[in-house]
Amino acid sequence: MNKNELSDKELIELYLAQDDAAFEILYSRYKNAVYSYLNKLIPGQTTLVDDLFQQAWMKVVKNMAKYQDKQTFLAWVIRIARNLSIDYFRKESRRNSTSLDSIDADVPDFGLPSVGIECGELGKAISEAVETLPADQKEVFVLRQQNVPFKEIAVIQETTLNTTLGRMHYAVNKLRGLLKDWV
Repeated sequence: MNKNELSDKELIELYLAQDDAAFEILYSRYKNAVYSYLNKLIPGQTTLVDDLFQQAWMKVVKNMAKYQDKQTFLAWVIRIARNLSIDYFRKESRRNSTSLDSIDADVPDFGLPSVGIECGELGKAISEAVETLPADQKEVFVLRQQNVPFKEIAVIQETTLNTTLGRMHYAVNKLRGLLKDWV
């Protein structure tokens, strides 16, 4: 059987048994999604995104034995990347003597996902509307656009499924209101 056809769980088991090629397959499956997530989380800061991306994968390698098959591998890696981003901004806020609340409110900017509508006037209107969402709602919206299940988004955001569903509900309602002229 071709290793590319193996499940994530099987590849993780092979990697833990010292098969480096198994990790290469996992990395190639998810590198674009993780990089895209970080790039939308921190737009316009390519160097920082590159650093956090590399740190996330290093942490994945270091903690692979701790991975539990309770969520998808992608959700686990995105959660690691998200936590590294949060840690980075907390450290920066301490350095700059700025309150964490103002950092959290201003820094995250998820933009539109690459799989969404990206062209023309409607795409621009959607992008502008998404920018007005609170950071937690924006994150749920972007992750859903990348087909991450609500259950896994709840794990990534370290919240309940109901909270995640509520955030999506509020995001969709706000976007409907902002885009009512397009309907």
